[in-house]
Amino acid sequence: MKQIIKNYTQLVKFRLTSTVVATSVFGYILGCKINNNEGWTQVFEWSELIGVLVGGMLIVFASNGLNQVIEKENDGKMARTATRPVVEGRIGIPQARWFSLISGVIGVVLLAYTTNFTSTLLGVISLAIYVFVYTPMKQVSPFAVMVGAIPGALPPLIGYTAKIPDIDQPGMMLFLVQFFWQFPHFWAIAWLLHDDYQKAGYWLLPSSGGRDVRSAMQVVTYTVILGIVSLMPIYYKLCSPMALVLIVPASLYFCFRSFKLLRTLDQKEARQLLYFSFLYTPLVFLSYIFF
Repeated sequence: MKQIIKNYTQLVKFRLTSTVVATSVFGYILGCKINNNEGWTQVFEWSELIGVLVGGMLIVFASNGLNQVIEKENDGKMARTATRPVVEGRIGIPQARWFSLISGVIGVVLLAYTTNFTSTLLGVISLAIYVFVYTPMKQVSPFAVMVGAIPGALPPLIGYTAKIPDIDQPGMMLFLVQFFWQFPHFWAIAWLLHDDYQKAGYWLLPSSGGRDVRSAMQVVTYTVILGIVSLMPIYYKLCSPMALVLIVPASLYFCFRSFKLLRTLDQKEARQLLYFSFLYTPLVFLSYIFF
């Protein structure tokens, strides 16, 4: 039983899924905050939060599982993915496919039952883009990173629209923060794993030169854009200007790390950039909540 649980945990990338879905919780709380400026706890509903959290998690489970089914052959070519359960046959393709499909259906139904049409539609769009657009595009064009950033940025908007059933300007700001964050984050991963990705025919760095100045310059550009976009929720009164106390230092340090990568083109700097990327969005979203 332990081995079965481990196999399916690896299939759905449970740890990665948890970090992605956590942003939907931030989005939901911020939706409550916009809904009632006097105190978000007054409009907080556990049923909605559970729907957002569990429903969203099941949809991401489905996305990750179907991704592994589709990419079984390519996963076997890369060291980082060669031990995945579908590649090693610990989970058969039919079992992985059915598990993923059932997870996706339950996730969508749960969202529909506990939230509203907008959140549910965004969940369906997220699944469809990730599986049917991003996954096959990875071998075709580095533009896949931009396409993949769309479903990756939808969780906070799904959480937000569970309370505010319209895609308004504050909601779009949350989407854009998560959207632009993914470029320095994912390119840092692609920088570290470039050689491994090449074995499967994936070209995920933005420059045809791989780990070169042009790729690093793109990392810097999108990190700067992220810092600017992170300030926009203040303009839309999602939080007070006091949020600058956290956002500005975090953004400046993130930019500093990207400039270090540009200066050195070193994998060590890419790793440092990646490590800080994991801290950046929690710091920014928490500043929106508490200020």
